[in-house]
Amino acid sequence: MVEVEEGKIRRVEMTPKKPASNPKGSSIIGSIKEYFATGKDDFIKYDVSLDGLTNFQRTVLEAIRKIPAGKTMSYGEVARMMGRPGAARAVGNVMAANPIPLVVPCHRVVASNGLGGYSGGLEVKRKLLKLEGVPKKQANKQPRHGLP
Repeated sequence: MVEVEEGKIRRVEMTPKKPASNPKGSSIIGSIKEYFATGKDDFIKYDVSLDGLTNFQRTVLEAIRKIPAGKTMSYGEVARMMGRPGAARAVGNVMAANPIPLVVPCHRVVASNGLGGYSGGLEVKRKLLKLEGVPKKQANKQPRHGLP
């Protein structure tokens, strides 16, 4: 399910139910299908609605949108990048409540000692990272990739 409001993606829900159709005024479903076919995404081109979130939550979600497919960062690396080196747990909490998975790729943020969590389940996180070409060892060790 994809919810678009005023041209901005507001919510994405991954479900085994029937395939979604494109919300009026958006080509996001085509981009999602392309992602699952190739592991490459162009989600950064879509505007997202982060209304109702705190400044910290918005900053975290905007930062992780910049992590390219095939790369990972740890919760601590995201926190340090934001100038909040002690906020790794807070970054993880933001990931857990991410209303726009895939488009805001929280699956690319991993724990320093493994995968961490994922609202869709760890098996889904593993599959998404594998689809993007992230080596299994990289996904399960502390990443050192940073943003482009």
